[in-house]
Amino acid sequence: MTGRAPSYHDLAGWYDALYDARGKDYRREAQVLLELAAARGVTAHDLLDVACGTGRHLAVFADHLAEVVGTDGSSEMLTIAAARLGPEVALHEADLRGFDLGRTFDLVTCLFSSIGHVEDAGELDAAVASMARHVAPGGLLLIEPWLTPDRVRAGGVRDLVTAEQEDGTIARVSSSRREGDVLALSFGWAVATPGGVATLEEELRMPLFTAERYVAAVERAGLRGEWLTEVEGLAASRGLLLGSRSS
Repeated sequence: MTGRAPSYHDLAGWYDALYDARGKDYRREAQVLLELAAARGVTAHDLLDVACGTGRHLAVFADHLAEVVGTDGSSEMLTIAAARLGPEVALHEADLRGFDLGRTFDLVTCLFSSIGHVEDAGELDAAVASMARHVAPGGLLLIEPWLTPDRVRAGGVRDLVTAEQEDGTIARVSSSRREGDVLALSFGWAVATPGGVATLEEELRMPLFTAERYVAAVERAGLRGEWLTEVEGLAASRGLLLGSRSS
């Protein structure tokens, strides 16, 4: 893990173990979103999951819908997703800030605060516009946002999570601090395997947008925007951004 710019993509094989250790319930989250869409009158046959990661949500969506498709910017994550989902699920390596699959879907999702990896408001608008162009008439866009400024804890947060797999153990420590309209996050990773111990450090800067700015991005993209402050069953408690397209 040395000799080049570090990235959490180096640790893609540990990603699921870390969030399993955290108790993340992908099945419940996916079912909540499908129920929400149905309650709003969306008859969903197909779905696009943007920034799908290792495909945990997609695996659940695939149990309920005729077709699911995923995109992600990490080839390492997509390799794991492909092994999980099989050849019947199309996966595309693509940056969420500018992609075009040339088709639309009844549901488009972007979950687990992946939208927080944009660098500024311009990239937020570009990412939402890319997703919105894939929403079919009568369809719905569902985005799990990153933290809004009012949900950032004063003094930041320090955190430790550990996980085990057959080939070793991983520990991740993190620290966050607010710098104006950005949340700066520092991560340190240590992986112990029979071959020894490897370490990695990573710094992320994730912009903080208000709920109103998120809704504005959806409406600039031609959808009707809506913000839900709390959705029971979504573990992060960061709200939910919706964009609907008229039939």
